[in-house]
Amino acid sequence: MADEDASKAAGTEGRATVFGSIAAEYGRLRPAPCDAAVDWLVPEGAARVLDLAAGAGTLTGLLTARGPEVVAVEPDGRMRAVLAERNPGVTVLEGTAEAIPLPDGTLDAVVVSSAWHWFDTERAVPEIARVLRPGGRLSVVWNGLDDTVPWVHEWRTGLRAARTAERDRPPREHFRRGERLRETLAGPGSPFAEPEHATFTCARRTTPADAAALLGTYSRLLILPADQRAALISQAEQALRARPGLLDPDGTIDLPFRSMCWRTDRVPSDRPSA
Repeated sequence: MADEDASKAAGTEGRATVFGSIAAEYGRLRPAPCDAAVDWLVPEGAARVLDLAAGAGTLTGLLTARGPEVVAVEPDGRMRAVLAERNPGVTVLEGTAEAIPLPDGTLDAVVVSSAWHWFDTERAVPEIARVLRPGGRLSVVWNGLDDTVPWVHEWRTGLRAARTAERDRPPREHFRRGERLRETLAGPGSPFAEPEHATFTCARRTTPADAAALLGTYSRLLILPADQRAALISQAEQALRARPGLLDPDGTIDLPFRSMCWRTDRVPSDRPSA
């Protein structure tokens, strides 16, 4: 699944449809978390891992490559179709964080990539705890463009200044999400231990056209009229092409990303929670 702003702008129905409408492009353009982040999120020796709210399955393949049996759960049928095509052999199920179609205590880890903010946490937290074995790992990551890199910040700020249809989210939103996650998982009666946090950075080789098109997969542009969305994507591409020294001779760029990660273990039922 993807970012939360569609839920505010388009309501519950928008949450269920806006990203599925571009499922193929979403799968092609949205990058997985940094490799080092995935290594940190998945516990060593995990035999069975759930990719929860798996979207188009970009993370699913990285989990599978690390050896465990991977199950992917995703509510949107169009996303599931792309996910299954990209990850043959992976069990792909319809479901949500609030109703996971798996038996109790059968997973070593549950990984959630850029989707936690969609969940009804009062229902999702006990449901995730239900399917994890005692001591099993819950890992959450938000992956996005690294705005701490000056040119990325300037590029996105220039695009934001051109928008007239919606307000921009403050740049520290991912940090606030992390604090809300910590409060949810570390509260009284939680089935999980105090979360650990780490941040990883990496770069993905891409073209200016695909970098600009990536911006178009976020809901703040998806909800705009098609002509306005296309104009902003074109502006973003031209801004990259015009930036001195950014393009390599082959016309590609290294696009920086940041993966903000949290992990916590399920407290055994015979121990008091945090």
